Amino acid sequence: MSTLPQPMSNSNTTGKLTVTILSAYDLDTSTAPQSITLTVGDEVVGSTSAPSARHKEKKAFKYNQKLVYSAPLGVFYSSNALLTVQFSPDSVLGGGEDQTAQQLEAEFPINSLHVNEPQWIILNLRKKGDDSTTAGTDTVEDGTVPTLRIKANLEGSYRPEVAAMLHSSKAWFNLVDGLHSNLPSIEMNIKEIPQKYPVVKFFLIPAVPLAAIVVALLPVIAGILIVGLPFFLPFLVVLAGFVASILGIGAILYYSTPEGRGKVLNLVHPVASHLISTPVGQRLVYDTGARPSPKSMAQLVLPGSDDMVAKLLASLAIDFVGSCSYLLPGVGEAFDLAWAPTQTIMISAMYDESTPSLKYVSFIEEILPFTDVVPSATIGWSKEYAPVLLSIGQQKVHEIIVAARREKDVAFAK
Repeated sequence: MSTLPQPMSNSNTTGKLTVTILSAYDLDTSTAPQSITLTVGDEVVGSTSAPSARHKEKKAFKYNQKLVYSAPLGVFYSSNALLTVQFSPDSVLGGGEDQTAQQLEAEFPINSLHVNEPQWIILNLRKKGDDSTTAGTDTVEDGTVPTLRIKANLEGSYRPEVAAMLHSSKAWFNLVDGLHSNLPSIEMNIKEIPQKYPVVKFFLIPAVPLAAIVVALLPVIAGILIVGLPFFLPFLVVLAGFVASILGIGAILYYSTPEGRGKVLNLVHPVASHLISTPVGQRLVYDTGARPSPKSMAQLVLPGSDDMVAKLLASLAIDFVGSCSYLLPGVGEAFDLAWAPTQTIMISAMYDESTPSLKYVSFIEEILPFTDVVPSATIGWSKEYAPVLLSIGQQKVHEIIVAARREKDVAFAK
């Protein structure tokens, strides 16, 4: 079960923009517009015909007409959509002295749309060529704003790696579902083994004393492991890795079943929906052109400057992971080779605005041996928030001093 919207059926990079003109409201003339033209970038896509009906309101018109344009998804993401409402030459807009034909227009960036998700939009109209209005709006005599109501749908395909991952996941889930459907009969056969083969019960005779011996030797084994921990540590690490691999394989198999997928989906769906709704997520999942940078992806996950406590916890966690290399001397330094660029990207995402040079310090202290003790991320947090905290502290101290003086004056007055 996928949490992603369904892409276009074709697998190439062509996208399609469908703009349905629903209605125009609160125009400054009761005369119906001749047409509404859609322009994408410098390309004139097409125009509607006259409105299909007039609303109950005198200056509102219904359309329900579609304008469709196909182009690479990357072209759409770098372009704006311009909608121009055209009137006949004898129409007068706004009661001005200019009696010539006038036009109203509205514009929106196409990359504000979510790919493969229809959106209903209300656009404020302004007079064509009039840049003096605020936020692209114009008002009519009674103070209302003329608007254009549209339904926009930007369609496109997933990136090749995302499409391949979804295709492989679907094939894997189909395989697991086929095996899972046969599990009940296999389980029933296992339960019937003691009935069909009574000799199996005799294996319990040697198993019971062996289990008792193992339980009795557990304290001895634990003592030996504690005394010889430096010698057994590499073997314990290998054993822990083996056990973790077995548990991981078991977890993958379980969460690939319909029941397991349902549990995962309940947790993943909100996160995936939020990811896809962001500009970085759209560029990551869909073939919109250049991929998002690692820094922008890290900024999507890490806390921002508006959450001081969460940023402190994230900084402490980053420094803790960086210092974990001291747990396994030699092996940990090899881990630093992979962690150094990762930590640098995260620190760059969090502290580039306040301390641009911190990412270089972070990379150097993480890549060099025996320097992981330097808390680069926490230093960045202190550099960003220490002045604010000191200012708040000074203000609180000042308030306490003022309050103490007032109490003193009141006491002497009595």
